[in-house]
Amino acid sequence: MQKRTSLAVLLMLPLWAQAELKALDDESLASVTGAGFGLVIEDFLYDGTNATITINDITNSTGQNVPISVKELYVGATGSNKGSNLNPVDIGRLSYPWTLDLVKGENLKTFRDDGQLVQTLPTNLSVLSFAAPSKIFGAGGQACVSGFAAAGNNCSMRSTEKVDAGVRFDFNVTGSRTDVINMDFTELTMDGSYLRLWGDTARQQLVGEARINLYAKTLEILSCATGTSGCTSAQEQAARTIYFTNTYAQYALGYGKSQPLLFDVTSNGQFVLELPNPVAGISNSTTRNQVAADFYANAPRTNILIDNLNFGGTRASATAVPTGGYNFGRNEISGLSFNYLKVSSHDL
Repeated sequence: MQKRTSLAVLLMLPLWAQAELKALDDESLASVTGAGFGLVIEDFLYDGTNATITINDITNSTGQNVPISVKELYVGATGSNKGSNLNPVDIGRLSYPWTLDLVKGENLKTFRDDGQLVQTLPTNLSVLSFAAPSKIFGAGGQACVSGFAAAGNNCSMRSTEKVDAGVRFDFNVTGSRTDVINMDFTELTMDGSYLRLWGDTARQQLVGEARINLYAKTLEILSCATGTSGCTSAQEQAARTIYFTNTYAQYALGYGKSQPLLFDVTSNGQFVLELPNPVAGISNSTTRNQVAADFYANAPRTNILIDNLNFGGTRASATAVPTGGYNFGRNEISGLSFNYLKVSSHDL
């Protein structure tokens, strides 16, 4: 396993400092205006292709352990040929770093799909924000997916700052059966992604909102372990591969003003994520209409686009559209929002 990284961190503090530590209530925390951390990683390379991480203590309905083995994990510069030719990559740059901030809700803005900045959070909140490099609307933007204009030219990361990444999961379903998922991305970036967290007094729980943006030139998903029976030749591997070309996914979860993402854990240890109905509990019709109008006008939407989807076949080059197999062409989900959503984990 190889790790190589040189780290540059920008730390910006308020102009005052005090030696004595004091406990602060929510109202006091809301007035904190520290500019936060900016994070840039130079010459980053992670090569875990020869290492295995095993996740245990996941049991099925009979109490048997179902271990998950994480293998062939790598992150490096583009052109890695699925991790076989890894080189260091810069992640972020000083003008567009990854950031960690504690800020007021009204000071956090979000780009809508049309490029307009909107406020998604209530005022007078202390919000912990972790964000990828920001999007750029206007001059200076970079292609989010190289050679594919439909993904937009408003990413801040340049082509040399995108990464190749891959990982393989082995699921030991039974003593004699192991299911495999092997994923390889090329030219991956996450510009415009963020996670924002705060405490909701009325609900007495942690809530938040998230934007997960993934842009990739290619994604390949292989459902067998290379070199094993039925997964040895290039033809056998291609027959069990799904190819995504020129792909982006913009997942929007939560709108802090009226539909925060709720995090919870049940009494038996299951995780729960919930997006409540934005007008639930509002009896006044005028207020309901105002909240609904704001939600549909300004809440971020989920968009998923695959320019070319192929099952089977082969690529002539690392980023070419595959030939052969079954070609399902272009697939798109645009402007998706959730009036209500609840996701819970369950025992196997």
